[in-house]
Amino acid sequence: MREQRPAGRVRQRCEGSTENMAGLLTQVARRSYKALGKQLAGAAEGLEGNAALRALTAVYVRFARDNTGRFRLMGRTDLIELEDDDLRAAAYRAMRPLAAAAAGTRGLGVPTPEFERLDPRLIAAIAPAHGLAHLATEGRLAATMRSGEVGAQAQDTLVDEVLRALWP
Repeated sequence: MREQRPAGRVRQRCEGSTENMAGLLTQVARRSYKALGKQLAGAAEGLEGNAALRALTAVYVRFARDNTGRFRLMGRTDLIELEDDDLRAAAYRAMRPLAAAAAGTRGLGVPTPEFERLDPRLIAAIAPAHGLAHLATEGRLAATMRSGEVGAQAQDTLVDEVLRALWP
């Protein structure tokens, strides 16, 4: 015979998990930004200008491809708590190297964590990185080759070629 749990305990556990779903997903998103930040840190060491932007974008796209679920969650503003200070700080720290490289190619300053509005020129410089990342997460890079089968190495080569065409 199975032991029965008190109804209150089950109800409390269910209510808590439902109410805290956004909090749990926000925590996963924070950890994902931290993981992204570790990969971006130092990826452009010794590089400047377009070379730095290419190197960081390649890492960003690779992270998205290799961590599709986490990457998608990081952008799901309907599921995570955008007002969470720790999430904002983690996102800023993670994206700072890419933003700094993009800003450098446009002669812009790097935004501070307290920015009110990003410069449209900075958004324009980062948009190709984000677009390529989404193509990678959706498996659409494979559609660019006749065989339709693109392994990780072939995708990395293709992304490098695209980045060189974008930012010579």
